[in-house]
Amino acid sequence: MNDDSRMEQVCGYLRMIERTRLLRNTTAELEELVGFSIGDNGLARKGGKSLFMKDAIFRELAHVVRQQTELDLQEVLDAYVAADKICERIGKVDNPELFCQHLVWHFYADAEATDDIADIINKVQPEQLPILVLLVLRLLPRPTAKGGDVKDIAANYRHLFGWLSETVNQGITMQKLPLIARQEDEVRSNPGIMSRIHLISIANLVLYTYAALSTRERANISHKEMPDIPFDPMVEGIWKEEELSTVFWQFESLSNGYNLYRYEFDSNRRSFAFTQYFMKFSHRGNGVMAFVVHPHAIRYLLSDKALPTSMFAHLDCQINTDAENGQVEAISFNPLTADGKWFALRQLKRSGKDAFPQSLLDDERYEKKDCHADDAYDFTLSLAAITSEHIYIVKDGKTYYKVPKSLNRLLDEVGFNSTVGVLSFSNTTSGQSSAYIAFDEFQLHYDVSTLDAMREHQIEIVDSIVLP
Repeated sequence: MNDDSRMEQVCGYLRMIERTRLLRNTTAELEELVGFSIGDNGLARKGGKSLFMKDAIFRELAHVVRQQTELDLQEVLDAYVAADKICERIGKVDNPELFCQHLVWHFYADAEATDDIADIINKVQPEQLPILVLLVLRLLPRPTAKGGDVKDIAANYRHLFGWLSETVNQGITMQKLPLIARQEDEVRSNPGIMSRIHLISIANLVLYTYAALSTRERANISHKEMPDIPFDPMVEGIWKEEELSTVFWQFESLSNGYNLYRYEFDSNRRSFAFTQYFMKFSHRGNGVMAFVVHPHAIRYLLSDKALPTSMFAHLDCQINTDAENGQVEAISFNPLTADGKWFALRQLKRSGKDAFPQSLLDDERYEKKDCHADDAYDFTLSLAAITSEHIYIVKDGKTYYKVPKSLNRLLDEVGFNSTVGVLSFSNTTSGQSSAYIAFDEFQLHYDVSTLDAMREHQIEIVDSIVLP
């Protein structure tokens, strides 16, 4: 792109940012952000004929957006313009809420295209859909709008949250994913973050997560209806993909599933490089399914970010057992969705009790290198008691964490069969350790590493459980 084309592009972006009040709700707030008066000539006029100055303003605004929402501002603006062209093609919609639901259910849940969306579905790209929804719902103005400052951004948030709650709860147990409630709580506690770019961020995040969850639903996955399979001790021991390979696998039983270790032996360096996955087996109809999580997923969970589909996989399993002793001798894995293909393991065969590699694993002279040492964590189930207002979790055998249910309304759903405990996370690079109260099935994590962190969540350490 030559300088003239880039100048035209950047000026277009700056005009659009100003006209739509995308980053800030008023001109005064935008002026406060950029640090100078925009005036009657507009943001795109700043810097005169200097492409460097205009580009610098845009890049700095993009940096602010990236920090606050993790969105790419240029990608958002390009998707905004493309979605607006589709919106022009749609014209007036009698029932915008239902129209947008039909779009989302078709693109993210494989619903058949209804008559009202049939003419446009081939025109819509995935990155445009959240913005198209916001345009049709009239929560975003047209890119060329000159409507001035935002009148009632809080009303726009209420509209979006209401529509999202209704849309994603159709056939999907989204209440188990506290994403919408968490976003509502964040806005309620920090209303200053409300803006149109933040609306786009919320729509992106919730609809992306809905897509991942509906993919699991389409694969006939329902953890409530599929109890874990007690494979112990059937999967204990060493497993191989190929007889002569230096790669082998090992299962370690946990309270809520298994650690599955992939080891690669290097005879020259006298070492093992290993990766630790989490896996659990469940019933799926008359068969068996495995759910596996990448070690890096812990970073997303503890930062309250939506878990990308690249971080987990659902696999159909074929289990071969020995007719005499009922022991599992081989397991085949087949991804249930395209998202699961990152987990390349396809078949394991029991290694037996041969000297290699068990003897080398037990030999302290061989170094063991964790390929994801910075993602290592321990999770201990330690739910002690549930009262009408608090949940008690064992801390060290003598004391308890006293967690108020008022932290999140989903905590009212915690029962004694829930996966609740203490997650210890050690960062080997920084040398720092952290501890979290984890409500695993609700993806809720509360930092209890320091007294300040506990005070923020009103979590206390107590010597005894007080029943009402």
